[in-house]
Amino acid sequence: MKITLPVSLNPISRRKDKSVKLSVETRELSPQETLTLMSLEGEEGWMILSTNQEDLKEEYIPKVNAELNQKSQAERIRAVLYKLYLQDTKEQKFLGTYETYYKEKTEKFIEFLKGKINEE
Repeated sequence: MKITLPVSLNPISRRKDKSVKLSVETRELSPQETLTLMSLEGEEGWMILSTNQEDLKEEYIPKVNAELNQKSQAERIRAVLYKLYLQDTKEQKFLGTYETYYKEKTEKFIEFLKGKINEE
C-alpha cells in the first residue's frame, strides 16, 4: 500500500542511538487519505521527499524492503552471546563479567576464522 501526499518536513531531532526522528505535516486530508495513513501506522517502508522543482524518477525508489526494526548482525551476535553467558554462568561453566565472556568468545571465533584464511 502506498500514499502520495504533499508534505512539509518540520522538526528534525537526533536521538541517542544516532537515528533521526522526522515530523511531517500534510494539508487537510480526505477521510480516505486519513484512513490510509492510519492503516500504515507502525509499518516500515521508504519515504521519499522531493522538492517541487525536482523530477521524481523511478530509479530513486529502492527495490528492497525497508527494515528499520532489524538488528544488525553484530547486535544479533552480541545478544546470542549474552544468552550463552547467562546459561554458562547459571551452570557454573563461567565465572566473570559478560564483557570478559564476550571478549573471550569473540577472540576464539576470530582465531577460528583466521585459521580458515589461506596465506600465499
